[in-house]
Amino acid sequence: MIDFGAPAPLPEDLEALAADENAVVGEALFQVVPVPERPYNPKVVTSLGEAVAAVAKLMGLDLGEGSFTGPQEALDQDLIRFLAMMSEAAEQYGSPLPVALADIKGDAELTALTAALLALSTDRDFKDFLVEPVPEGDAIPDLSEEDEDLEEEEFDFASRAR
Repeated sequence: MIDFGAPAPLPEDLEALAADENAVVGEALFQVVPVPERPYNPKVVTSLGEAVAAVAKLMGLDLGEGSFTGPQEALDQDLIRFLAMMSEAAEQYGSPLPVALADIKGDAELTALTAALLALSTDRDFKDFLVEPVPEGDAIPDLSEEDEDLEEEEFDFASRAR
């Protein structure tokens, strides 16, 4: 195997743009999860975080350890981001998570998500699914050749305004 070394760092302007885009995505996902009916139990959120970390490890990510103390008025943005990513992976694997992000109302939903993620974290087939290369048929198609055959359709905005 060839070692290409660490990737070159992004130029500062691209790094700032990436950080801005990351913040926008995080905020958008944060808006998807409704405010809980009452604060989350910190033990439940900590268990969910541990389950997320276990699945992340299958993805080659080390999220480290952490715990939540005190009632949680909302889920952490990063936790939501990882839940969204894992939800998509589980969906593509054919074992969707039992609760959609928009349907999280409280500790019961978090507990169901925790159980599902823990099950996935020990599923050898799921691990194999995560590391298999994307089939070439799933690649983004090159539409440049098809563009030549398409005729540009004219739309008369003025006649529509009348």
